Amino acid sequence: MHLTPQITVYLFMLVIYVIILYIFERARRKFRGGNIEMVIKMIILNTLLLLASDFTYFSGFLGPELAYGVRMVLRLGAMCAIAFAGLRLITV
Repeated sequence: MHLTPQITVYLFMLVIYVIILYIFERARRKFRGGNIEMVIKMIILNTLLLLASDFTYFSGFLGPELAYGVRMVLRLGAMCAIAFAGLRLITV
Protein backbone atom coordinates (compact mmCIF):
# COMPACT_ATOMS: atom_id res chain seq x y z
CA MET A 1 0.00 0.00 0.00
CA HIS A 2 1.48 3.28 -1.12
CA LEU A 3 0.94 6.34 1.05
CA THR A 4 -1.12 8.49 -1.29
CA PRO A 5 -2.89 11.68 -0.17
CA GLN A 6 -6.18 9.77 -0.14
CA ILE A 7 -4.78 7.06 2.15
CA THR A 8 -3.32 9.77 4.39
CA VAL A 9 -6.75 11.37 4.74
CA TYR A 10 -8.33 8.00 5.58
CA LEU A 11 -5.69 7.36 8.24
CA PHE A 12 -6.26 10.82 9.68
CA MET A 13 -10.01 10.13 9.84
CA LEU A 14 -9.38 6.89 11.73
CA VAL A 15 -7.21 8.75 14.23
CA ILE A 16 -9.95 11.37 14.68
CA TYR A 17 -12.53 8.63 15.32
CA VAL A 18 -10.32 7.05 17.98
CA ILE A 19 -9.84 10.43 19.67
CA ILE A 20 -13.61 11.01 19.65
CA LEU A 21 -14.20 7.56 21.15
CA TYR A 22 -11.65 8.20 23.90
CA ILE A 23 -13.14 11.58 24.81
CA PHE A 24 -16.73 10.38 24.88
CA GLU A 25 -15.86 7.21 26.81
CA ARG A 26 -14.31 9.38 29.52
CA ALA A 27 -17.38 11.63 29.45
CA ARG A 28 -19.68 8.60 29.73
CA ARG A 29 -17.91 7.55 32.92
CA LYS A 30 -18.29 11.05 34.33
CA PHE A 31 -21.99 11.51 33.47
CA ARG A 32 -23.71 8.32 34.65
CA GLY A 33 -27.43 7.89 34.13
CA GLY A 34 -30.04 10.05 32.54
CA ASN A 35 -30.32 11.60 29.13
CA ILE A 36 -26.72 12.77 29.00
CA GLU A 37 -25.40 9.20 29.21
CA MET A 38 -27.90 8.10 26.56
CA VAL A 39 -26.70 10.81 24.16
CA ILE A 40 -23.07 9.93 24.83
CA LYS A 41 -23.77 6.23 24.13
CA MET A 42 -25.50 7.25 20.89
CA ILE A 43 -22.44 9.24 19.82
CA ILE A 44 -20.11 6.36 20.74
CA LEU A 45 -22.17 3.84 18.75
CA ASN A 46 -22.31 6.15 15.75
CA THR A 47 -18.57 6.76 15.88
CA LEU A 48 -17.83 3.02 16.18
CA LEU A 49 -19.92 2.27 13.10
CA LEU A 50 -18.25 5.07 11.14
CA LEU A 51 -14.82 3.84 12.28
CA ALA A 52 -15.63 0.33 11.07
CA SER A 53 -16.94 1.77 7.82
CA ASP A 54 -13.79 3.75 7.12
CA PHE A 55 -11.62 0.81 8.18
CA THR A 56 -12.86 -1.07 5.10
CA TYR A 57 -10.64 1.19 2.97
CA PHE A 58 -7.68 -0.72 4.41
CA SER A 59 -9.09 -4.24 4.17
CA GLY A 60 -7.33 -5.49 1.08
CA PHE A 61 -8.74 -9.01 1.33
CA LEU A 62 -12.19 -7.71 0.38
CA GLY A 63 -12.89 -7.03 -3.25
CA PRO A 64 -13.77 -3.47 -4.22
CA GLU A 65 -17.47 -4.25 -4.64
CA LEU A 66 -17.73 -6.09 -1.33
CA ALA A 67 -15.77 -3.38 0.49
CA TYR A 68 -18.11 -0.75 -0.94
CA GLY A 69 -21.15 -2.77 0.12
CA VAL A 70 -19.86 -3.27 3.66
CA ARG A 71 -18.97 0.43 3.88
CA MET A 72 -22.46 1.49 2.82
CA VAL A 73 -24.20 -0.94 5.20
CA LEU A 74 -22.12 0.33 8.13
CA ARG A 75 -22.77 3.98 7.22
CA LEU A 76 -26.50 3.26 6.94
CA GLY A 77 -26.30 1.53 10.31
CA ALA A 78 -24.67 4.63 11.80
CA MET A 79 -27.43 6.86 10.44
CA CYS A 80 -30.13 4.49 11.68
CA ALA A 81 -28.51 4.32 15.12
CA ILE A 82 -28.56 8.11 15.37
CA ALA A 83 -32.14 8.29 14.11
CA PHE A 84 -33.56 5.61 16.40
CA ALA A 85 -31.61 6.76 19.44
CA GLY A 86 -32.72 10.34 18.82
CA LEU A 87 -36.31 9.18 18.48
CA ARG A 88 -35.98 7.24 21.72
CA LEU A 89 -34.52 10.31 23.40
CA ILE A 90 -37.47 12.44 22.28
CA THR A 91 -40.08 9.95 23.48
CA VAL A 92 -38.54 9.44 26.94
